[in-house]
Amino acid sequence: MLETNEKLITMMTSKGIPSALVSVTQKFLPQKYRQKSSQLALSKDVMAPSLIETYTKYQPSAYSIPELRHFLEHHPIDTIIITGIVTNNGVLKTAKDFLSAGYQVIVIEDATTARTKKLHDRSITELKKLGAIVQSSDLAVEIV
Repeated sequence: MLETNEKLITMMTSKGIPSALVSVTQKFLPQKYRQKSSQLALSKDVMAPSLIETYTKYQPSAYSIPELRHFLEHHPIDTIIITGIVTNNGVLKTAKDFLSAGYQVIVIEDATTARTKKLHDRSITELKKLGAIVQSSDLAVEIV
């Protein structure tokens, strides 16, 4: 999953498409643990600071981040590509919120995961019913 995400990020930044990387942590953790838990597992080679915005969320949905919403409101972005961990929680809730806000949402199925295949598959089915476009990273290359 990390390789797939890195491939997508590299592809997007090479085309000048802005990306937002969101990590998750808990506010109640002591600062040193909060900082460590919010660090992204991506290789440093992938992180191009001029094209990648980074955010930390404290709730399942990335839409809960005011700075991310501000970034999106001030850029001509109408399509959100979502990848990530816990398809049945953060990915699903983020997609729901962005769809409700009027964005087109694309979920890259092979760049998301859940604790079990059953949870993942059930969430993918629900995402499709909500109106999200679900596809593989191979097809995402054609979009971008």
